[in-house]
Amino acid sequence: MNTKFNLNEFLEKREERVEFQKEICQRNNSSLLVLRANYPGENKNNFFSLSILKEIRKEILAIFNKNILEENSFKSIEGDTFIFSIDLKADFIKKITMEIEDTHILGRCVDIDVFDRNYIGISRTDLGKEKRKCLICDEMAFVCARLQNHSLEELKSSIEEKYNNFLEFQNDSLKLANFYSNLALKSILLEVSSRYSFGLVSPFTQGSHKDMNFFTFIDSGFSLTPYLKEFFIAGYSSFSLEYIFRKIRYIGIQAETSMFEATKNVNTHKGMIFLIGITLACLGKTLYENKNFFEIENNIKKMCTQILADFIGIEEKKNLTHGEKLFLEFGVTGVRGLVKNGLNIVFEKGIKVFSEAYSQFKDIDIAMGKTLLFYMSEIEDTTILYRHNLATLEYVKRTSQGKYLSFNNSKDFIEELKILESLFIEKNISPGGSADLLAITIFLYFIS
Repeated sequence: MNTKFNLNEFLEKREERVEFQKEICQRNNSSLLVLRANYPGENKNNFFSLSILKEIRKEILAIFNKNILEENSFKSIEGDTFIFSIDLKADFIKKITMEIEDTHILGRCVDIDVFDRNYIGISRTDLGKEKRKCLICDEMAFVCARLQNHSLEELKSSIEEKYNNFLEFQNDSLKLANFYSNLALKSILLEVSSRYSFGLVSPFTQGSHKDMNFFTFIDSGFSLTPYLKEFFIAGYSSFSLEYIFRKIRYIGIQAETSMFEATKNVNTHKGMIFLIGITLACLGKTLYENKNFFEIENNIKKMCTQILADFIGIEEKKNLTHGEKLFLEFGVTGVRGLVKNGLNIVFEKGIKVFSEAYSQFKDIDIAMGKTLLFYMSEIEDTTILYRHNLATLEYVKRTSQGKYLSFNNSKDFIEELKILESLFIEKNISPGGSADLLAITIFLYFIS
Protein backbone atom coordinates (compact mmCIF):
# COMPACT_ATOMS: atom_id res chain seq x y z
CA MET A 1 0.00 0.00 0.00
CA ASN A 2 2.79 2.43 0.93
CA THR A 3 4.60 1.78 -2.37
CA LYS A 4 1.41 2.39 -4.36
CA PHE A 5 0.59 5.50 -2.34
CA ASN A 6 4.10 6.88 -2.85
CA LEU A 7 3.96 6.15 -6.56
CA ASN A 8 0.61 7.91 -6.88
CA GLU A 9 1.92 10.92 -4.99
CA PHE A 10 5.05 10.91 -7.14
CA LEU A 11 3.00 10.97 -10.37
CA GLU A 12 0.61 13.59 -9.04
CA LYS A 13 3.45 15.89 -8.04
CA ARG A 14 5.13 15.43 -11.41
CA GLU A 15 1.92 16.48 -13.16
CA GLU A 16 1.57 19.44 -10.82
CA ARG A 17 5.16 20.49 -11.59
CA VAL A 18 4.59 20.27 -15.35
CA GLU A 19 1.52 22.51 -15.10
CA PHE A 20 3.52 24.94 -12.93
CA GLN A 21 6.25 25.06 -15.57
CA LYS A 22 3.75 25.71 -18.36
CA GLU A 23 2.24 28.55 -16.36
CA ILE A 24 5.66 30.21 -15.88
CA CYS A 25 6.50 29.80 -19.55
CA GLN A 26 3.24 31.41 -20.64
CA ARG A 27 3.40 34.18 -18.05
CA ASN A 28 6.83 35.39 -19.17
CA ASN A 29 6.58 34.36 -22.84
CA SER A 30 10.12 33.08 -22.51
CA SER A 31 12.26 29.98 -22.74
CA LEU A 32 12.36 27.69 -19.72
CA LEU A 33 15.23 25.81 -18.09
CA VAL A 34 14.33 23.03 -15.64
CA LEU A 35 17.03 21.59 -13.37
CA ARG A 36 16.63 18.33 -11.43
CA ALA A 37 19.02 15.88 -9.80
CA ASN A 38 19.59 12.63 -11.64
CA TYR A 39 19.54 10.49 -8.51
CA PRO A 40 18.31 6.87 -8.48
CA GLY A 41 15.98 5.35 -5.92
CA GLU A 42 13.02 6.67 -3.96
CA ASN A 43 14.84 9.17 -1.73
CA LYS A 44 15.51 12.08 -4.10
CA ASN A 45 15.99 14.63 -1.33
CA ASN A 46 19.29 13.52 0.19
CA PHE A 47 22.60 15.23 0.90
CA PHE A 48 24.25 14.32 -2.41
CA SER A 49 21.37 15.23 -4.70
CA LEU A 50 20.74 18.54 -2.91
CA SER A 51 24.45 19.44 -2.85
CA ILE A 52 24.84 18.65 -6.55
CA LEU A 53 21.77 20.74 -7.41
CA LYS A 54 23.21 23.64 -5.43
CA GLU A 55 26.46 23.57 -7.43
CA ILE A 56 24.82 23.32 -10.84
CA ARG A 57 22.32 26.03 -9.91
CA LYS A 58 25.31 28.33 -9.21
CA GLU A 59 26.61 27.59 -12.71
CA ILE A 60 23.25 28.45 -14.26
CA LEU A 61 22.98 31.71 -12.32
CA ALA A 62 26.51 32.68 -13.36
CA ILE A 63 26.14 31.85 -17.03
CA PHE A 64 22.64 33.24 -17.69
CA ASN A 65 22.60 35.95 -14.95
CA LYS A 66 20.99 39.09 -16.45
CA ASN A 67 18.90 37.02 -18.90
CA ILE A 68 17.06 35.25 -16.07
CA LEU A 69 13.62 36.80 -15.77
CA GLU A 70 12.42 34.65 -12.91
CA GLU A 71 13.56 31.71 -10.79
CA ASN A 72 11.21 29.31 -9.02
CA SER A 73 11.67 26.10 -7.07
CA PHE A 74 9.33 23.15 -6.70
CA LYS A 75 9.69 20.72 -3.80
CA SER A 76 8.22 17.22 -3.84
CA ILE A 77 9.08 13.55 -3.35
CA GLU A 78 10.42 13.46 -6.92
CA GLY A 79 13.20 15.78 -5.70
CA ASP A 80 13.84 19.50 -5.70
CA THR A 81 13.38 21.23 -9.04
CA PHE A 82 14.70 24.66 -10.04
CA ILE A 83 12.83 26.43 -12.83
CA PHE A 84 14.36 29.39 -14.66
CA SER A 85 12.52 31.68 -17.06
CA ILE A 86 15.23 32.93 -19.45
CA ASP A 87 15.05 35.65 -22.08
CA LEU A 88 17.18 33.83 -24.68
CA LYS A 89 16.47 31.49 -27.57
CA ALA A 90 15.88 27.93 -26.41
CA ASP A 91 18.41 26.48 -28.87
CA PHE A 92 21.16 28.69 -27.42
CA ILE A 93 20.21 27.73 -23.85
CA LYS A 94 20.24 24.04 -24.79
CA LYS A 95 23.70 24.38 -26.33
CA ILE A 96 25.05 25.75 -23.05
CA THR A 97 23.25 23.23 -20.84
CA MET A 98 24.62 20.38 -22.95
CA GLU A 99 28.10 21.73 -22.22
CA ILE A 100 27.31 21.64 -18.51
CA GLU A 101 25.97 18.07 -18.76
CA ASP A 102 28.91 16.86 -20.85
CA THR A 103 31.91 18.63 -19.25
CA HIS A 104 31.14 19.56 -15.63
CA ILE A 105 32.29 16.90 -13.14
CA LEU A 106 28.72 16.77 -11.83
CA GLY A 107 27.12 17.15 -15.26
CA ARG A 108 25.93 13.55 -15.54
CA CYS A 109 24.35 13.80 -12.09
CA VAL A 110 21.65 16.24 -13.20
CA ASP A 111 18.92 16.51 -15.82
CA ILE A 112 18.56 19.91 -17.48
CA ASP A 113 15.49 20.24 -19.68
CA VAL A 114 14.94 23.23 -21.98
CA PHE A 115 11.62 24.39 -23.44
CA ASP A 116 10.92 27.12 -25.97
CA ARG A 117 8.31 29.90 -25.58
CA ASN A 118 5.58 27.49 -26.67
CA TYR A 119 6.67 24.95 -24.05
CA ILE A 120 8.06 22.58 -26.68
CA GLY A 121 11.05 20.64 -25.38
CA ILE A 122 14.42 20.98 -27.13
CA SER A 123 16.31 17.69 -27.25
CA ARG A 124 19.99 16.99 -27.78
CA THR A 125 19.20 15.26 -31.06
CA ASP A 126 17.39 18.43 -32.24
CA LEU A 127 20.82 20.08 -32.18
CA GLY A 128 22.61 17.17 -33.81
CA LYS A 129 24.02 15.69 -30.60
CA GLU A 130 23.91 12.14 -29.27
CA LYS A 131 21.60 11.22 -26.43
CA ARG A 132 23.11 11.35 -22.96
CA LYS A 133 25.53 8.72 -21.78
CA CYS A 134 25.24 6.55 -18.70
CA LEU A 135 26.45 7.73 -15.29
CA ILE A 136 28.93 4.86 -15.09
CA CYS A 137 29.84 3.72 -18.60
CA ASP A 138 29.93 5.22 -22.10
CA GLU A 139 26.79 3.42 -23.21
CA MET A 140 23.69 5.47 -23.94
CA ALA A 141 21.86 6.12 -20.65
CA PHE A 142 18.50 4.85 -21.93
CA VAL A 143 20.10 1.56 -23.04
CA CYS A 144 21.67 0.93 -19.63
CA ALA A 145 18.41 1.82 -17.90
CA ARG A 146 16.37 -0.52 -20.10
CA LEU A 147 18.81 -3.42 -19.68
CA GLN A 148 19.43 -2.62 -16.00
CA ASN A 149 23.18 -2.88 -16.55
CA HIS A 150 23.97 -1.27 -13.19
CA SER A 151 22.50 -1.84 -9.74
CA LEU A 152 20.97 0.92 -7.65
CA GLU A 153 23.94 0.82 -5.28
CA GLU A 154 26.43 1.09 -8.16
CA LEU A 155 24.64 4.18 -9.47
CA LYS A 156 24.51 5.82 -6.04
CA SER A 157 28.16 5.02 -5.43
CA SER A 158 29.13 6.55 -8.79
CA ILE A 159 27.29 9.80 -7.94
CA GLU A 160 28.91 9.99 -4.52
CA GLU A 161 32.34 9.41 -6.09
CA LYS A 162 31.74 12.19 -8.62
CA TYR A 163 30.73 14.57 -5.86
CA ASN A 164 33.85 13.76 -3.85
CA ASN A 165 35.98 14.26 -6.96
CA PHE A 166 34.30 17.62 -7.45
CA LEU A 167 35.19 18.67 -3.89
CA GLU A 168 38.83 17.68 -4.46
CA PHE A 169 38.95 19.61 -7.73
CA GLN A 170 37.30 22.61 -6.08
CA ASN A 171 39.91 22.56 -3.32
CA ASP A 172 42.80 22.38 -5.82
CA SER A 173 41.43 25.22 -7.95
CA LEU A 174 40.92 27.39 -4.86
CA LYS A 175 44.56 26.93 -3.82
CA LEU A 176 45.71 28.07 -7.26
CA ALA A 177 43.17 30.90 -7.30
CA ASN A 178 44.44 32.18 -3.94
CA PHE A 179 48.02 32.25 -5.24
CA TYR A 180 47.35 33.92 -8.59
CA SER A 181 44.72 36.35 -7.31
CA ASN A 182 47.18 37.58 -4.66
CA LEU A 183 49.76 38.06 -7.41
CA ALA A 184 47.20 39.97 -9.48
CA LEU A 185 46.34 42.23 -6.52
CA LYS A 186 50.04 42.81 -5.87
CA SER A 187 50.48 43.91 -9.50
CA ILE A 188 47.48 46.27 -9.32
CA LEU A 189 48.83 47.86 -6.12
CA LEU A 190 52.39 48.10 -7.45
CA GLU A 191 51.18 50.07 -10.48
CA VAL A 192 49.49 52.74 -8.35
CA SER A 193 52.49 52.82 -5.98
CA SER A 194 54.97 53.96 -8.63
CA ARG A 195 56.51 57.42 -8.27
CA TYR A 196 56.49 57.72 -12.08
CA SER A 197 52.84 58.62 -12.56
CA PHE A 198 52.67 61.26 -15.35
CA GLY A 199 49.27 62.54 -14.26
CA LEU A 200 48.12 59.30 -12.64
CA VAL A 201 47.41 58.88 -8.94
CA SER A 202 50.44 57.83 -6.88
CA PRO A 203 51.43 57.84 -3.16
CA PHE A 204 52.88 61.33 -3.74
CA THR A 205 50.20 63.04 -5.80
CA GLN A 206 46.58 62.89 -6.93
CA GLY A 207 47.86 63.53 -10.42
CA SER A 208 45.14 64.94 -12.70
CA HIS A 209 42.35 63.60 -10.47
CA LYS A 210 40.39 65.63 -7.94
CA ASP A 211 37.99 62.84 -6.91
CA MET A 212 40.50 60.16 -5.88
CA ASN A 213 43.84 59.62 -4.18
CA PHE A 214 46.24 56.80 -3.36
CA PHE A 215 44.04 55.53 -0.53
CA THR A 216 41.02 55.40 -2.83
CA PHE A 217 43.00 52.97 -5.00
CA ILE A 218 43.98 50.88 -1.98
CA ASP A 219 40.31 50.56 -0.97
CA SER A 220 39.34 49.78 -4.56
CA GLY A 221 42.07 47.17 -5.06
CA PHE A 222 41.19 45.19 -1.95
CA SER A 223 37.47 45.31 -2.82
CA LEU A 224 38.32 43.24 -5.90
CA THR A 225 40.00 40.38 -3.99
CA PRO A 226 37.14 37.81 -4.05
CA TYR A 227 36.40 38.50 -7.71
CA LEU A 228 40.03 38.02 -8.78
CA LYS A 229 39.74 34.49 -7.34
CA GLU A 230 36.44 33.92 -9.16
CA PHE A 231 37.91 35.03 -12.50
CA PHE A 232 40.65 32.41 -12.17
CA ILE A 233 38.29 29.65 -10.98
CA ALA A 234 35.94 30.34 -13.91
CA GLY A 235 38.81 29.75 -16.32
CA TYR A 236 40.28 26.75 -14.53
CA SER A 237 37.76 24.33 -16.00
CA SER A 238 36.87 22.06 -18.89
CA PHE A 239 34.35 24.58 -20.26
CA SER A 240 34.78 26.33 -23.61
CA LEU A 241 36.23 29.84 -23.75
CA GLU A 242 32.86 31.11 -24.98
CA TYR A 243 31.20 29.69 -21.86
CA ILE A 244 33.93 31.06 -19.58
CA PHE A 245 33.63 34.53 -21.12
CA ARG A 246 29.91 34.68 -20.31
CA LYS A 247 30.70 33.76 -16.71
CA ILE A 248 33.47 36.30 -16.18
CA ARG A 249 31.40 39.13 -17.62
CA TYR A 250 28.88 38.47 -14.85
CA ILE A 251 31.68 38.34 -12.27
CA GLY A 252 32.99 41.61 -13.70
CA ILE A 253 29.66 43.33 -13.12
CA GLN A 254 29.74 42.21 -9.49
CA ALA A 255 33.34 43.40 -9.14
CA GLU A 256 32.42 46.83 -10.51
CA THR A 257 29.59 47.12 -7.99
CA SER A 258 32.01 46.27 -5.17
CA MET A 259 34.54 48.80 -6.48
CA PHE A 260 31.98 51.63 -6.61
CA GLU A 261 30.83 50.80 -3.08
CA ALA A 262 34.44 50.94 -1.82
CA THR A 263 35.24 54.22 -3.60
CA LYS A 264 31.90 56.00 -3.07
CA ASN A 265 31.10 55.86 -6.79
CA VAL A 266 34.53 56.83 -8.11
CA ASN A 267 35.74 54.81 -11.11
CA THR A 268 39.23 53.66 -10.19
CA HIS A 269 39.51 50.21 -11.77
CA LYS A 270 36.73 49.61 -14.30
CA GLY A 271 39.15 49.05 -17.21
CA MET A 272 41.46 47.07 -14.96
CA ILE A 273 38.61 44.73 -13.95
CA PHE A 274 37.96 43.97 -17.62
CA LEU A 275 41.61 43.28 -18.43
CA ILE A 276 42.60 41.34 -15.31
CA GLY A 277 39.38 39.31 -15.46
CA ILE A 278 40.12 38.09 -18.97
CA THR A 279 43.81 37.53 -18.17
CA LEU A 280 43.14 35.53 -15.00
CA ALA A 281 40.47 33.41 -16.69
CA CYS A 282 42.74 32.62 -19.65
CA LEU A 283 45.61 31.87 -17.27
CA GLY A 284 43.29 29.45 -15.46
CA LYS A 285 42.32 27.78 -18.73
CA THR A 286 45.98 27.50 -19.76
CA LEU A 287 46.96 25.87 -16.46
CA TYR A 288 43.96 23.54 -16.55
CA GLU A 289 45.04 22.31 -19.98
CA ASN A 290 48.70 22.14 -18.88
CA LYS A 291 49.85 24.45 -21.71
CA ASN A 292 52.81 26.85 -21.75
CA PHE A 293 52.83 30.53 -20.80
CA PHE A 294 52.27 31.91 -24.30
CA GLU A 295 49.05 29.91 -24.66
CA ILE A 296 47.52 32.61 -22.43
CA GLU A 297 47.81 35.04 -25.36
CA ASN A 298 46.16 32.54 -27.71
CA ASN A 299 43.35 31.91 -25.24
CA ILE A 300 42.69 35.65 -24.85
CA LYS A 301 42.53 35.96 -28.64
CA LYS A 302 40.15 32.99 -28.96
CA MET A 303 37.97 34.17 -26.07
CA CYS A 304 37.62 37.70 -27.44
CA THR A 305 37.34 36.95 -31.15
CA GLN A 306 33.80 38.40 -31.28
CA ILE A 307 34.36 41.19 -28.75
CA LEU A 308 33.89 44.01 -31.26
CA ALA A 309 30.30 42.83 -31.72
CA ASP A 310 29.72 44.91 -28.57
CA PHE A 311 29.74 47.93 -30.86
CA ILE A 312 26.97 46.66 -33.14
CA GLY A 313 23.86 48.81 -32.84
CA ILE A 314 25.33 51.26 -30.31
CA GLU A 315 23.96 54.15 -32.40
CA GLU A 316 20.55 53.25 -30.96
CA LYS A 317 21.71 53.08 -27.33
CA LYS A 318 20.77 55.88 -24.95
CA ASN A 319 23.41 55.35 -22.25
CA LEU A 320 26.83 54.86 -23.83
CA THR A 321 30.02 53.87 -22.02
CA HIS A 322 33.15 55.97 -22.49
CA GLY A 323 34.52 53.34 -24.87
CA GLU A 324 31.34 53.31 -26.96
CA LYS A 325 31.32 57.10 -27.25
CA LEU A 326 34.94 57.08 -28.45
CA PHE A 327 34.21 54.34 -30.96
CA LEU A 328 31.35 56.36 -32.43
CA GLU A 329 33.38 59.57 -32.56
CA PHE A 330 36.86 58.34 -33.52
CA GLY A 331 36.49 54.66 -34.48
CA VAL A 332 38.88 53.72 -31.65
CA THR A 333 38.30 50.19 -30.32
CA GLY A 334 40.22 50.78 -27.09
CA VAL A 335 40.57 47.94 -24.60
CA ARG A 336 38.28 45.70 -26.69
CA GLY A 337 40.66 45.98 -29.62
CA LEU A 338 43.59 45.11 -27.38
CA VAL A 339 42.03 41.90 -26.07
CA LYS A 340 40.77 40.96 -29.54
CA ASN A 341 44.44 40.84 -30.53
CA GLY A 342 45.28 38.74 -27.47
CA LEU A 343 47.02 41.63 -25.68
CA ASN A 344 49.83 41.03 -28.16
CA ILE A 345 51.46 44.37 -27.32
CA VAL A 346 51.95 43.09 -23.76
CA PHE A 347 53.13 39.58 -24.64
CA GLU A 348 55.33 40.53 -27.58
CA LYS A 349 56.75 43.87 -26.37
CA GLY A 350 55.66 45.06 -22.93
CA ILE A 351 56.95 42.12 -20.87
CA LYS A 352 60.34 42.39 -22.61
CA VAL A 353 60.52 46.15 -21.94
CA PHE A 354 59.74 45.63 -18.26
CA SER A 355 62.06 42.63 -17.89
CA GLU A 356 65.05 44.35 -19.52
CA ALA A 357 64.53 47.56 -17.51
CA TYR A 358 64.23 45.58 -14.26
CA SER A 359 67.38 43.67 -15.10
CA GLN A 360 69.28 46.83 -16.06
CA PHE A 361 68.29 49.13 -13.19
CA LYS A 362 67.65 46.52 -10.44
CA ASP A 363 64.71 48.68 -9.33
CA ILE A 364 61.07 47.73 -9.95
CA ASP A 365 59.95 51.35 -9.64
CA ILE A 366 62.27 52.48 -12.44
CA ALA A 367 61.22 49.47 -14.55
CA MET A 368 57.56 50.44 -14.08
CA GLY A 369 58.32 54.03 -15.10
CA LYS A 370 60.03 53.04 -18.32
CA THR A 371 57.31 50.51 -19.18
CA LEU A 372 54.60 53.08 -18.56
CA LEU A 373 56.31 55.49 -20.97
CA PHE A 374 56.50 52.69 -23.54
CA TYR A 375 52.74 52.14 -23.44
CA MET A 376 52.05 55.89 -23.44
CA SER A 377 54.07 56.14 -26.65
CA GLU A 378 52.33 53.18 -28.32
CA ILE A 379 48.63 52.83 -27.55
CA GLU A 380 45.50 54.81 -28.33
CA ASP A 381 44.90 55.59 -24.66
CA THR A 382 41.16 56.11 -24.40
CA THR A 383 41.42 57.80 -20.99
CA ILE A 384 43.45 60.60 -22.60
CA LEU A 385 41.21 60.69 -25.64
CA TYR A 386 38.02 60.87 -23.58
CA ARG A 387 39.37 63.79 -21.54
CA HIS A 388 40.83 65.63 -24.53
CA ASN A 389 41.16 64.98 -28.27
CA LEU A 390 43.31 63.29 -30.91
CA ALA A 391 45.81 66.15 -30.93
CA THR A 392 46.48 65.75 -27.20
CA LEU A 393 46.78 61.98 -27.58
CA GLU A 394 49.38 62.42 -30.35
CA TYR A 395 51.24 64.94 -28.21
CA VAL A 396 51.39 62.46 -25.32
CA LYS A 397 52.56 59.63 -27.59
CA ARG A 398 55.26 61.77 -29.20
CA THR A 399 56.52 63.19 -25.90
CA SER A 400 56.50 59.81 -24.18
CA GLN A 401 58.41 58.16 -27.02
CA GLY A 402 61.22 60.69 -26.67
CA LYS A 403 61.52 60.05 -22.95
CA TYR A 404 61.25 56.29 -23.40
CA LEU A 405 64.05 56.17 -25.99
CA SER A 406 66.39 58.30 -23.86
CA PHE A 407 65.41 56.67 -20.56
CA ASN A 408 68.09 56.47 -17.85
CA ASN A 409 68.28 56.79 -14.07
CA SER A 410 70.49 59.87 -13.84
CA LYS A 411 69.41 62.68 -11.51
CA ASP A 412 69.04 65.08 -14.43
CA PHE A 413 66.76 62.70 -16.31
CA ILE A 414 64.65 62.01 -13.21
CA GLU A 415 64.19 65.78 -12.92
CA GLU A 416 63.04 65.86 -16.55
CA LEU A 417 60.41 63.23 -15.76
CA LYS A 418 59.20 65.26 -12.77
CA ILE A 419 58.84 68.30 -15.01
CA LEU A 420 56.89 66.18 -17.52
CA GLU A 421 54.61 64.95 -14.76
CA SER A 422 53.90 68.51 -13.59
CA LEU A 423 53.14 69.51 -17.18
CA PHE A 424 50.70 66.60 -17.63
CA ILE A 425 48.94 67.46 -14.36
CA GLU A 426 48.67 71.09 -15.49
CA LYS A 427 47.13 69.93 -18.79
CA ASN A 428 44.80 67.47 -16.95
CA ILE A 429 46.32 64.48 -18.75
CA SER A 430 46.01 60.99 -17.20
CA PRO A 431 47.21 57.89 -19.12
CA GLY A 432 44.79 55.46 -17.42
CA GLY A 433 44.75 52.92 -20.25
CA SER A 434 48.55 52.69 -20.21
CA ALA A 435 48.47 52.24 -16.42
CA ASP A 436 46.11 49.26 -16.77
CA LEU A 437 48.47 47.63 -19.28
CA LEU A 438 51.39 48.23 -16.92
CA ALA A 439 49.61 46.32 -14.13
CA ILE A 440 48.85 43.44 -16.53
CA THR A 441 52.50 43.44 -17.65
CA ILE A 442 53.77 43.21 -14.06
CA PHE A 443 51.38 40.35 -13.37
CA LEU A 444 52.38 38.40 -16.48
CA TYR A 445 56.08 39.06 -15.81
CA PHE A 446 55.71 37.56 -12.34
CA ILE A 447 54.07 34.38 -13.64
CA SER A 448 56.25 33.99 -16.74
